[in-house]
Amino acid sequence: MINQFLCSRIGFLMGCALLWLATQANAQTRLGRYAGAGTPLGGTPLSLTDALEMGLKNRFDLQGNQISLALSDNATRKNRNAWLPELKASGSVRYNTQLQTTVVPAGLFSGTTEAQRIAFGTKNSTIFSLDLTQPLYRPQAKTDLAILQNSRALTQEQNGEKQTSVKIKIAEAYLNVLLRELQRTIAYADEQRYNAYFAISEGKYKLGTLLESDYLNGRLDLQNSQLTAQKAEQDYRLAQTTLCYELNIRTDTTLVLADRIDPSQVAGYESEVNQPATERTAIRQAWLRQEGYALQSRNVLNALKPTVSFYANYSTQYLQNDFDYFTRPWSPFNYLGVQVSVPLTGRFTRKTDLNTYQLYEQQTALNLKQTEADIANEVGKARVELGNTARNLQSTKASLDLSTQLHQLQQEHYRLGTRLYSQVLDTEKSLQTAEQNYLEAAYNYLVAKLNHDRALGKY
Repeated sequence: MINQFLCSRIGFLMGCALLWLATQANAQTRLGRYAGAGTPLGGTPLSLTDALEMGLKNRFDLQGNQISLALSDNATRKNRNAWLPELKASGSVRYNTQLQTTVVPAGLFSGTTEAQRIAFGTKNSTIFSLDLTQPLYRPQAKTDLAILQNSRALTQEQNGEKQTSVKIKIAEAYLNVLLRELQRTIAYADEQRYNAYFAISEGKYKLGTLLESDYLNGRLDLQNSQLTAQKAEQDYRLAQTTLCYELNIRTDTTLVLADRIDPSQVAGYESEVNQPATERTAIRQAWLRQEGYALQSRNVLNALKPTVSFYANYSTQYLQNDFDYFTRPWSPFNYLGVQVSVPLTGRFTRKTDLNTYQLYEQQTALNLKQTEADIANEVGKARVELGNTARNLQSTKASLDLSTQLHQLQQEHYRLGTRLYSQVLDTEKSLQTAEQNYLEAAYNYLVAKLNHDRALGKY
């Protein structure tokens, strides 16, 4: 009787062992299938730095922003060309069908006793001219150039701000793929564990040593874990599609990311909280706006100063009653001079403009101080959050490792028949709680890392 019991017991254990080995082989095949689906078209792992470079290169909106700088350069060249002399040629051919008459009073000429009507001029009046104008002194010229250069610098900063916004979107999409990849890995691990539980339960059920309710419960848990893994795979694929969109590449491209969420390197990441912050574009833009309003105020005052220009003219005219241009003589004439223009009423009409720009300058100066205070607070807060989330990630990973070790012991006891399935589920709940805590800590860390890099101006 004892020998029969031992033989049945040994047979049961061998059956469980074979089922477990088959389950492991099936799980490895399934995980290999999922891993093979992640092979990129190019075959090269994509780091976050590479993703940022690719996105900036492929985005059409960023390429279009460069046209704004080209327009600013054209405006600067146009301003400098205003100093070039202006040479203009003109011509006029006029035929008088009836000459205008003039009344000559009586006695103006000797022998005249009555007023006479006399027509002066010729039928053909042809004139060709060359006009030259050269600015000598324009008080607004230097300030106009400075305003254009300020406008170009502001446009460049605004383009940089848009580029930073694109970088942040790419980084968010990249980090979301990392998070979804971690979530998928945990979901597949859960599915693998429940598959192992079910294989053991199925072997026990066939041998008659397990209640049908426990067998069905194990089957239901396996189906639920498979559904969770399927949803995690879908979320991962959707995150990949979003990243491809932000990189402006085909959304059906499969990417393999080089970066990983590695809690063992968090200690190195935590040292980043001591890195100095670079000057943000918001501060540079506020400073440029303040400088621009100051230049506009100066330009209003410069507009009240006189302008001086040199001008010259050379003309030749043909005054005859015919069109014999080549045989009859032409009558040339020319002149040159200096023109001075002094605004008189501008001191009254431009006073409001000056006051407006001065008020804008004061307003921008106050906004600049507030922006500096906001950024300083943002940097300090981001550093604290990065340190806290880094420590939380390390703690939750340690808890997850401990829960995984406990699960392995409970699974072994369940395989040997010294633990009930309900007891295994209690351990499984603790493990799932540790997994969720780890996922939440990883998410919080990625968000804190993104906010920290953005606050320090790394993007």
